[in-house]
Amino acid sequence: MVKAGRPQGGPRGQSEQANALALFVRTVTKDFTVRDLAERYKISKTSWGEYRSGAKVIHLHLLKRLIEDLVRDERSRIRRWEEAQRLHAEAVEAQQPRPPADHMSADRGVMPKEAVKQATATLLDTDRLIHLLLGVIAGLQMQLAPVKGLPSTTAGEPAVPTEQTAGASAAASDLHEAESRLVQVRLVQSAVTRVHDEAASYETGPDVPTAAAGPARTAEEALALPARYTAASREAAAILLVSRAALVEQHIAVLRLSARSGGADVATYMRSASPGAPAVPDSLRTGPPANRGRAGTSHRSWRRLIIVAVAAALTMAVSAATIITVLALRHKQSPTTGPANHPAPAAASPSTSPVPTPSLSPSPTPSPSASASTPASLSAETPGLAAVPKAYIGAWEGEFTEPGERSPSLRRIVLHAGTVGTTVANVLTLSRNSLCQNQGTASSAGALLVITPGPATAPSTGPCNQTGDIVLRSKDNDTLTWKSDGITTTLHRAASADRAVPAQFLGTWRAQDGNDPTSSVRMTVLQGPIGQARAEFAWEGDAHHCKGVSVLAFTGGVLKFGPEAVTASEPAGFCTQTPSRIVSAPQGNTMHIEWFTPPDGSQPRAFDFSPTG
Repeated sequence: MVKAGRPQGGPRGQSEQANALALFVRTVTKDFTVRDLAERYKISKTSWGEYRSGAKVIHLHLLKRLIEDLVRDERSRIRRWEEAQRLHAEAVEAQQPRPPADHMSADRGVMPKEAVKQATATLLDTDRLIHLLLGVIAGLQMQLAPVKGLPSTTAGEPAVPTEQTAGASAAASDLHEAESRLVQVRLVQSAVTRVHDEAASYETGPDVPTAAAGPARTAEEALALPARYTAASREAAAILLVSRAALVEQHIAVLRLSARSGGADVATYMRSASPGAPAVPDSLRTGPPANRGRAGTSHRSWRRLIIVAVAAALTMAVSAATIITVLALRHKQSPTTGPANHPAPAAASPSTSPVPTPSLSPSPTPSPSASASTPASLSAETPGLAAVPKAYIGAWEGEFTEPGERSPSLRRIVLHAGTVGTTVANVLTLSRNSLCQNQGTASSAGALLVITPGPATAPSTGPCNQTGDIVLRSKDNDTLTWKSDGITTTLHRAASADRAVPAQFLGTWRAQDGNDPTSSVRMTVLQGPIGQARAEFAWEGDAHHCKGVSVLAFTGGVLKFGPEAVTASEPAGFCTQTPSRIVSAPQGNTMHIEWFTPPDGSQPRAFDFSPTG
């Protein structure tokens, strides 16, 4: 008997393939409402509505579980699973990002309106790929959860059969790859978001000429940017170009990951994908063919070589500082009338181990070694330009107490090599109600180093107001003073690692909500560098469902996370942002979490979490 529920209407996916998959899901789940499915599989009603409407592609591991649970006849189950693999592969392949059409557009630049259009399309592709990767990660975590709970031998090794151990090892390897690819895609998303925002500001700014301004001009002249924006125009085109090429490459790899993590036959699954998908032009592939040598690049312009280097950086997750330094889109560009006659900078050296961190929308955080991959044209040795002193390079952090607050706020800055006028800093500030991240440009370098922070970048949790210049002074090799907005803070050298979260904090934890006996909260701590690692929260009660994310700001004896930004709320508007929090190291099976102290000094909310599984 079909249960009552709100009529669904026709599928509304973004492709015929997505609609076909949605109809398949509806058929398999025809006896259940979205509420039934949410309760059964612990996935929100909103998500189930999107899967059954085609607005989002259901994750393959979840599709397999549906068939195993709801199709009772074994022969029908096999047939349904084969059909499910084909439909899923076709739906995902229909989301294949279009490859860049013209690699020479980076030399010509891109107009603001067109940049916004291209960036918007690319961001839609990144959102789809991120959704797919998050599903892959969730499925792999589910596979590994039972293995982690198995009894151990006296030697401390899991007492499991060899085949199961091998399967767990393969799943762990796939999880590492999926997390790494998620970071890479987030890096693309962050770079393209900056292009979109900058281009949108150009589009509405007073300096952009219109066809009606001045004497009659040709259509091309009417669309031209002012001379001081031409370099930014070319840099924007380069970011859009290599970002799209990187996404095409990532999409192909994620297809295979999705098949493996979902238990599908990889060869069959990949054959089901559309064979006519456009390929990435050889000139933009990051793995150079064996026959591509000096002769193949001798005729290319230096900008062409930058594009190749940055494409490698985007797809191989080298330090984000390389990308931002090479392709930073800045409002204040020096006047440029044509391609500069500089020597080609050396291609960035890929990291030997990928960054294994999922994040919201990471603001790239340079590592202390980022200076090694700074392009020659922007290095500290560039004659005639003041450079960031070597004593300043690295990560620094310190605490201070804002007026009226009880919990100390945090200032953190990561500096890398560069010259005045270039992006040389990642800035992070944490307070009770905000975690803000910015890119910083060197305004002057001498006895003092002055950094001008730009607008807040993701992931940030507001309010993040524009701040004044940051004035830094070196006191000794391990101490800096930071002065901005009338407050002086002493900074000390700090760690800057791709895997900043100590192992004992990682995993999924659960606690009871002391304010509501019918409510519980689940927290999952995910690995990554400061400013990208995060804790994901899910609050469940009889009359509410809330999800939120807090971003890591500090590691030491404790972890400090920023305010919890709401990512899902049922009913709408019920869930609100909560303050920054301190996570103490686990003691036995208990991990204590406490929110920052309110200004009135009242007792902050606190929770004792226990590991799940």
